[in-house]
Formats: sequence, C-alpha cells, structure tokens
Amino acid sequence: MKKIIRKLVSVIISCSLVFGITACGGSGSGKEAADTAAVAAAADTGEKIIIRIAHDNSVTTPAQKAFEKFKEEVEEKSEGRIEVQIFPGGQMGSVQDTFEQCRRGEIEMSASTTSNFVQTIPEFAVWESFYMFDSLDHAKKVLEGEAGVKMMEPLEAHGLTGIGYMLMGFRNFSNSKHPINAVEDIKGLKMRGYNTLQIKAWESVGAVLTNVSWNELFTSLQQNLIDGQECATASFYTEKFYEAQKYWSLTQHVFTNFLWYANTKFMDSLSAEDRKIVMDAAKTAIDYDWKEIADAEADALEKIQSEAGVEVNEVSLEVRHALGDKMNAAVKDDIIANCGQEIYDMVFSACEEARTN
Repeated sequence: MKKIIRKLVSVIISCSLVFGITACGGSGSGKEAADTAAVAAAADTGEKIIIRIAHDNSVTTPAQKAFEKFKEEVEEKSEGRIEVQIFPGGQMGSVQDTFEQCRRGEIEMSASTTSNFVQTIPEFAVWESFYMFDSLDHAKKVLEGEAGVKMMEPLEAHGLTGIGYMLMGFRNFSNSKHPINAVEDIKGLKMRGYNTLQIKAWESVGAVLTNVSWNELFTSLQQNLIDGQECATASFYTEKFYEAQKYWSLTQHVFTNFLWYANTKFMDSLSAEDRKIVMDAAKTAIDYDWKEIADAEADALEKIQSEAGVEVNEVSLEVRHALGDKMNAAVKDDIIANCGQEIYDMVFSACEEARTN
C-alpha cells in the first residue's frame, strides 16, 4: 500500500510539473530558470516562499524533530513569509528519489546518511571508515570544521549545496557470550555480516561473519545462529535485541552522519536576509538534533540496563584505537579506491588534529 501511495505521489508531482512546462511553453531548463526567478521575485516582493523537506526518517526520530525546529525558527524569523513543509517517512520516495527530486528542484531540501550516496558521490566513502571519532564532541569538531565543510563540496557537481551534518550516532556491539574488553574478546564470535567493508573489517579482528538481513536478525540471535551484531544503542532497545543478547559493549566503532542538503539554485535565489534566516535556523536545528541523539542514546542505555538487565560496559580508548588500526587496515585500500588518497589523508588528518587539540 505504501509503495502504491508513493507512486501516486510521484505521478501527481510529475503531472504537475508537465502541466507547468506545457502551460509556459518552455523546456525543462526554462522551467527551472522560471522557478528560480519566481523565488527571487517572491523574496523581493515579500510573497511567501515555500521550502519542502523530504526525508526517510519516521515522525518520532530526532531528525524529524530537528526539521520541525527548523520550520519553527524559519517561520518565526521570517514572520511567516517563508513556509517550511516537511515530508517524513519516505512519503516522497526513497533517499535516491529525493536526492534526484532535490537536484531537479522539485523539492528544496532533503537529508540522508552519506553511505547511501557512495555510488553517486564516491568521495563520501571515506565516512565508511572505522573508529574515526572518539566521542560526539570529537565528531562535531571535525564535521563542523574545514574538513567537514570541504567534504560537502562534491554535492555541487549535482546542483546541490550542503547545509550541515546531523547524525544517527555511534554503532556498538552486542553478543550473548561475554563483554568486549580487549581485541581478543571478538575472536571466534559469530556475528551478522551485511556488506563487503563491514565483513572485511570484523574478520580482521577474528570474528566469523554470516550474512543475515536486518529482518532476520532477531530470529537469528534468538535461535543462536549467530552470537552477536552491531547497531546503534537506540536500535538495540527499540528492536528488543536485549531479549536475545546479554552483553552490550560500547565499541563506538562506526559513526553515522545524516547529511542535510539543498537545491543550489533555490539557495542562490534567496536574498541575503532570507539566506541568513535559513542558515541560522539550520544551525539551531542541527545543534538540537545532536542533543536529541545524545539524550535518546542515554535514555536507551539506561533502559536496557534497568528494564532488560543487559550488562553494559565501556570499551577503553586504547582498545578502540587498537581495533581501529586493524579494521581500517583491512578496508583502507577499498575506501581509497573510491574517495581517493588526498581526501582520505585530509579527513584522517583532521580527525587526528581534533583529537589532540
């Protein structure tokens, strides 16, 4: 039913666009130019400007709450002259669909994890590396610094502008055997595998990987077909993996960002005043998202201990760095083949500089 609704939405949008082009008697490029001119004219005359944001997160997630904060800030600061419309839960299609819609100017903004765009923007492969960040503060320092800004530049070739990085958080490790306090504790554990890089990385530290889909994961854990898996703390709680897993180790081996981007022509069409309103509101929303994620993770962590009786342990920075050295060595060549040596070195240098300063 959801697929049918999405198709109907796409058809309606497509028909609307075709009607608009036919009525104007122009080409696709002429339509885009007209749209840009219309936005600029609206800004000059004080007419309402519409910002449509489409994303695939549900209405209860920190990302959706952050976009609602953005809407509140923009509409208040513009005194209602700029209206923000939010389409969560994949209403406008997949992340690839909304990427294309934003690129073409059919929506003004979208957001997704960069891992979804590696095939289209290979530079983003660098974010698939392991143990890049020691903490959320460390990650924020890098992503909001020179390296993070530079890593949004590849969007420009697709007619898009990076707004900033929200986040999904760190992934950690659960299993049914014992806590992870040393690299050797992973050896021999059977765990879920789901892509080439992840399998190579975990095999490099002695894990035995078995391909298991997300939908089959709970049953596989419950029936002891595998010993463990890795995911975000909030997911571990909401998916009730604690019913089959006794140990939750805070390995923080992968950090997942959530990149917010906009149509460049739309952003360029805004007046200096309106652009400032939009970017200031985005900064407020991004900061709000990071706090929401941190709070949600802390809440989930407390619940899996107090309600489910899961044994939680922090993994020392020394052990995490040792794991990172082994895991990154296993996947480095594959990542560089996509992002290039220069980008790889730049990002890891920024991570190290932020770690020591």
